[in-house]
Amino acid sequence: MKKIKFILGSLAVVAMMATVSCNKDEATEPVPEPELTDGAVMVNEVMTKDTVGLVYTDALGRTCDWSEFYNPGEKDVNIGGYFIGDDGEATDNADKYEIPTDNAAATTIKAKGYLVIVWGAKDIAGNDYEGIHNDTIFCSSSLSTKKDKAVAVWDASGKFIDESEDFTANGPFGKLEDGKSLGREADGSKTWKVFDVATPGKKN
Repeated sequence: MKKIKFILGSLAVVAMMATVSCNKDEATEPVPEPELTDGAVMVNEVMTKDTVGLVYTDALGRTCDWSEFYNPGEKDVNIGGYFIGDDGEATDNADKYEIPTDNAAATTIKAKGYLVIVWGAKDIAGNDYEGIHNDTIFCSSSLSTKKDKAVAVWDASGKFIDESEDFTANGPFGKLEDGKSLGREADGSKTWKVFDVATPGKKN
């Protein structure tokens, strides 16, 4: 009887060790990142200093900064009421810009499509230009590699969705140079890179 109890006890110990080993392996497995669902747009490309006016030149003749948003889903997304900011997820609520809700044609991103927002434009009197004009969305603040960090987007409820890579000197690519853009290597991919030739509103 003692021998049988010893064998059974040994088997129990082995089983326990196997369970602990399995749990340890499970704990070390990488946790997959959540996939963006319909309604969750992505920051796809950013230019902090457009030197040639790829998107917009304001009334004062200044070429403007811009950011491109991509809809990876299978349904169109209206981002009217969404918020954008220029300090990444850490942007203060007071500094977030709410996308207008009165022009669905201008604020809807088609499935697998793009929408470009202009930052820092001025009117002829030198005042900040914002809102929607000729179906283009304008954000009054500009993008700066010194004062800002990354473009971020939140949905209408204030839930954080996505942000660009850091475009400052502290970012993985260093300070973004004038005339170059920072974007995803392919539309919607996790890998970012610096583009010598920017592609606002087009495939990266």
